[in-house]
Amino acid sequence: MRPPAAGRRLGGNVPGRQRDDSATKAGRACLWLTSVAAEAFVGGMLVHSDSGSEDASDARAESELLELIFGFRFSQVIYAAARLGIADLLEDGAEPSAQLAAATGTDVHALTRLLHALTHLGVVAEVEPGVFGLASLGRPLRAKAARSVKALTLSSCDDASWRSWGGLLHSVATGQPAFQHIFGMTTFEYLAQRPELSATYHEASARDTSTAFSSEVLARLNCSRFHTVVDVGGGRGALLSGLLRANPALRGILFDMPAGLAGVRATDRCDVVSGDFLENVPEGGDAYILKYILLDWSDAHAAKILTNCRRVMPSNGVLIVIELVLPDELGNSDRYTTTGDLGLLVTTGGRERTRGEFEALLKSTGFELSSIIALSEDHDVMAIEAVPS
Repeated sequence: MRPPAAGRRLGGNVPGRQRDDSATKAGRACLWLTSVAAEAFVGGMLVHSDSGSEDASDARAESELLELIFGFRFSQVIYAAARLGIADLLEDGAEPSAQLAAATGTDVHALTRLLHALTHLGVVAEVEPGVFGLASLGRPLRAKAARSVKALTLSSCDDASWRSWGGLLHSVATGQPAFQHIFGMTTFEYLAQRPELSATYHEASARDTSTAFSSEVLARLNCSRFHTVVDVGGGRGALLSGLLRANPALRGILFDMPAGLAGVRATDRCDVVSGDFLENVPEGGDAYILKYILLDWSDAHAAKILTNCRRVMPSNGVLIVIELVLPDELGNSDRYTTTGDLGLLVTTGGRERTRGEFEALLKSTGFELSSIIALSEDHDVMAIEAVPS
């Protein structure tokens, strides 16, 4: 399942986007290369290379490729730690593995092996034999951390997402989402049947929004010019809440599926409306915001959403689409963006788009692109503004 805006924190670097030397060192803990002969012992397999016949660059390529191939192990190690709440249990100090096993209801020997793996990844530290404390990379796994990624980890590495990525070849062969092939329903239908996962997904999305959309970023949207903003597919309302705080005269309408609005209550300045944006969108706004919505959908479905917005917008209304805008040339992209785009393919059947693709989509649904505003100096996430044509 697609992580909510995963890795798209507007105010700073994406975790891991820098050259990941520390992660590389941890990931290569299972690799030993010598100048004469190289052996990589990975999961019980010995991968041999004769350095006498290969140059150093080939040896480095082998090492880096193996790191990528077996990277799934690291994801699952961290997911298991998040699911068991290891970081939360260590928040107040180090604990013996036996105590952690008792608290999590796990086998002490197996849990110790997990803790050793987490130690090599820099998530925990073995402060003395059998006693583990929280390390620097483990702090964001705490549920109460200011920049917590626990909910994001749980939603991104859940079995549903895991199995969807396992169906990547199906998606590449057919162009259709593996998720629907595997589960027989869309991701959103699945979330409606798993309220605990839906809650985790929306918590991750809300946290990402609260962190990414600082007061400076919100100011760039210039919502003081509007009377009422409709947040289409706005979930728990993190973005709309920020806009209302920043603009005291502004009113809002929060619109989403019932599962997305779970626990949300209307206020004197914000109405809460449930519904399906593929069917209709509420009237009453002079601005309609779609944040990370269109990327979840094919062009045909995205056009339907935009058409529904256009149908209820006044002639002087403004549409604001907040999304990552792909560069026209692949060389200007990166591996996180390109693999994230594949994540959309396998889960929802959606896609990232270039400026030209957004412009064509908007034109086909009765809009004219008026401006594109960068929401940070070091990121590709943009606010795409369009007006009725």
